[in-house]
Amino acid sequence: MKLRYSSHATLLLCALVGQPVWAGTCAEDIAAVDKALRSQYGEDRKWWQVIACPVVMDGKLRKDAVVNVEQIKEISYFRNIAYMQHARGDDKMCKESLKKPKLMLRVW
Repeated sequence: MKLRYSSHATLLLCALVGQPVWAGTCAEDIAAVDKALRSQYGEDRKWWQVIACPVVMDGKLRKDAVVNVEQIKEISYFRNIAYMQHARGDDKMCKESLKKPKLMLRVW
């Protein structure tokens, strides 16, 4: 007995199988960007500043930071857009918005 799948069934199956893979990747990328942003700052932060905001506004960048203050602002802008897209369920656009921040922060 041969099984025959229609193209619609194949697309549906691919979409269902692919869904779990896409579901967490954008959230993981956001977390990686947040972690990389926090790592750019010195260690003199208070715990509530780290939890409250991924970018510590009153902190000083580390001497070995890979980005400058203007780049931090740009990264934060794209990160916030990605977060909104992720909240809407648009993981594809979310990941697209995080490409530049990940490149700037050297997050692979």
